[in-house]
Amino acid sequence: MRITISDIAKLANVSKSAVSIVLNNKTGVSEKTRKKILDTIKKHKYYPDQIAQSLAARETKSIGLIIKEIDNPYFSKLMKGVYDACSKLGYSVLLGSSELSAEKESEIINALLNKRVDGLIISPLQSEESNFTYLANLLDDHYPVVVLGEVKNYSTSRVDIDNIKAAFDAVSYLIKLGHRRIAHFAGPGHSGHGQKRLEGYKQALIDNNIPINKKYILSVEPYTLSGFKAGIELFSKNCELPSAVFCYNDLVAIGLINALLELKIRVPEKVSVVGFDNIDFSKFVKIPLTTIQMPAYEIGETAATLIINQITNSSALLNENIILEHKLIERNSCAKYKK
Repeated sequence: MRITISDIAKLANVSKSAVSIVLNNKTGVSEKTRKKILDTIKKHKYYPDQIAQSLAARETKSIGLIIKEIDNPYFSKLMKGVYDACSKLGYSVLLGSSELSAEKESEIINALLNKRVDGLIISPLQSEESNFTYLANLLDDHYPVVVLGEVKNYSTSRVDIDNIKAAFDAVSYLIKLGHRRIAHFAGPGHSGHGQKRLEGYKQALIDNNIPINKKYILSVEPYTLSGFKAGIELFSKNCELPSAVFCYNDLVAIGLINALLELKIRVPEKVSVVGFDNIDFSKFVKIPLTTIQMPAYEIGETAATLIINQITNSSALLNENIILEHKLIERNSCAKYKK
């Protein structure tokens, strides 16, 4: 007989409601109780009904793709790579977008498994609220999973670029242009990529004996409006302002440039700006954007090929690590530093 939520509650010596709280990643139980329940779930390999049924199902020639933001141009290009590769290999794609909600991410994964997809490609949120029990369970069952990025302490197949090195290269480029007061509009806490890009930014400064100024590091959401608001906030201050800014993504960089222009600050004569992603319209904005090219289409294409290989080949590696190349694209938003 299959284990139930009531069984988990008895084994952990807690109430059913406490187990439900943990399964739904809600607040209301202590960290000690949460750990006890999660340990019990893992030990007894408990899944809600819909997950267990889907894991036992036959191949459906479909995969699930979970992204973070459906309206982000980076993910649009990535999706195209997944769809094209799957189409060539005879697979359909079921799409879900967490929209930066850990609860929604979990719901989407459950729903896709309930649809009996043969494997999952996941761009996971990595905030303090994120719970990777689902990932541990899937890996324990050798279920085909490919992660876009990296989840620490979990050995999965993954596709990414070296985000630390890419950010390091972007900031080093600004330093070579003579800039030393370099700000960073950093990604949000849920972004593993954002954490690595912040690390690369700091490392470039350290390696060039440039002090890290915490006032120059602003955490922003990955949208144009967020970049605009952060730009107005930073460059309206009555203090020594940065001469260059490295941004978490192109949308933030474009928002920042619009803010600088509104403040009558010339780009790149007074402030140089570097973005990240090389989304299609970054070269068509009023001041074409210097940026790091993130090979989004190739990341999607590679991830789809990996997941289908896992599905069709029982001897396929389940922890293949593929790092694709990034490239600095020079356009018109950067210039040599002038006093």
